[in-house]
Amino acid sequence: MLENLKGTKHESLINLIKSLDEGLQKQVLNDINAIDLDKVDKMYKEVYVKRDEYLANKKTNYENISFVDKSELSDPERNELYDIGIKAIEEGKVAQLLMAGGQGTRLQHPGPKGTFEFDGLSLFEMQANQLKALNKETATIIPWYIMTSDINHEETIDFFEINNYFDYDKGSIYFFKQDLAPSLSKDGSLLIDEDYHIMETPNGNGGIYHSFDKSGGLDRLIEQGYEYLFLNNIDNVLVKVMDPYLIGLAVKNESDVTSKTIEPLRGESVGRLVSIDGKHEVVEYTELPDGEESEYTNANLGIHVFKLSFLKCANKSDLPYHLAIKKLNFMQLSGEFSKEEALKFEKFYFDIFSQATQFSALRVGRDSEFAPLKNKEGKDSIATARKMLENNGIL
Repeated sequence: MLENLKGTKHESLINLIKSLDEGLQKQVLNDINAIDLDKVDKMYKEVYVKRDEYLANKKTNYENISFVDKSELSDPERNELYDIGIKAIEEGKVAQLLMAGGQGTRLQHPGPKGTFEFDGLSLFEMQANQLKALNKETATIIPWYIMTSDINHEETIDFFEINNYFDYDKGSIYFFKQDLAPSLSKDGSLLIDEDYHIMETPNGNGGIYHSFDKSGGLDRLIEQGYEYLFLNNIDNVLVKVMDPYLIGLAVKNESDVTSKTIEPLRGESVGRLVSIDGKHEVVEYTELPDGEESEYTNANLGIHVFKLSFLKCANKSDLPYHLAIKKLNFMQLSGEFSKEEALKFEKFYFDIFSQATQFSALRVGRDSEFAPLKNKEGKDSIATARKMLENNGIL
């Protein structure tokens, strides 16, 4: 195997591997053997080497999307959406998927972010309580899928065990792990991490579709007659899990993708839902054309409903990788470990939107539906999230 690395971007690993004892050599070589090096080299070339070319050619003729403003609907119109959504849940057509792969590091919380608590009420329990209320209202049990990551999978499951799954039906909760992607040096070489494995890191929230499919969840739901999947993340403390209004809009319009949005504040660093050449996508705030930031008026909340048949079809094609340059701890050519800049490759879940032929959006009110929890102090902090929870009567 070492001979195969000669003349490649990974040649620098040869001497490092030779410096290890026999057991660790075998461990690293087994890791390398499980990786498609041609695919890794292609990813490096397309995402890093050609990065400037990609950015220069990226289209920016964005347009605002059409949307339904919930506040402007009449009572009969709102009731119609709600009734359609509740009926879909009652008939066993909608399942729930939570993205919960992150740690509480920025909150200075030792554990998965979902285990963070306000007055003894964890983020996981907040979402479980909403699902239980819907189960009671619809006389059904909603399947609850939870995507974790390598760094928090076991700890997340332990937390659910300790808390008796928040009195949810244990057999209706399914955990699966986010996929990984190799990290590389700026020269394109694989790296050895401090556990003497080839370094791999979570491949971004866009890996959720392949991970979900690989876990068997997608096929299981389709075989059981489910038609839609409600997706949300863990760090919006005001998220309305399995919101019947959003589900109702998705079912009424038979949309492949249905997204929830808010009107952004001026200068707010939140991705915008836009269309380009008739296709929908999310553009990060930092990538919007200078001086045009305030023109795009639908901020992405990370709350969506997908048609399962759409996901099954869209999963046949790979989403593109995006580049993140981070300081990671890996073995240097000297044989010592230190934190240096390295390349992480991540997929974005919203890149799948461009494949949708039918797209809908529901704009909702910020004060009752959006309170991100990202930092210990300052913006989007524990204090700001607590205030919003109190304002909405949750605490």
